Amino acid sequence: MSEPTMGEMARWTFYQRFIAEHVKDTDPRHVEAWMRTANPTLDGLARSEFLAAMYEALGQVQDAGQDESEALAASFGL
Repeated sequence: MSEPTMGEMARWTFYQRFIAEHVKDTDPRHVEAWMRTANPTLDGLARSEFLAAMYEALGQVQDAGQDESEALAASFGL
């Protein structure tokens, strides 16, 4: 993933900003989308649960690839 532009970063959700601080070279929208497939709400997760879900989702992004992850993110409106 290329470095995001300032315009792209301005549209990131709180979750995406947090993910971007912990995960490099992966679109945080993709990680958030995969997290949302397993968690009905991200607000209800404790920090440790959020981190565990984030790293699990990172693996799903890597397994699924860019195109599938982008389609999933779009389906969530991300």
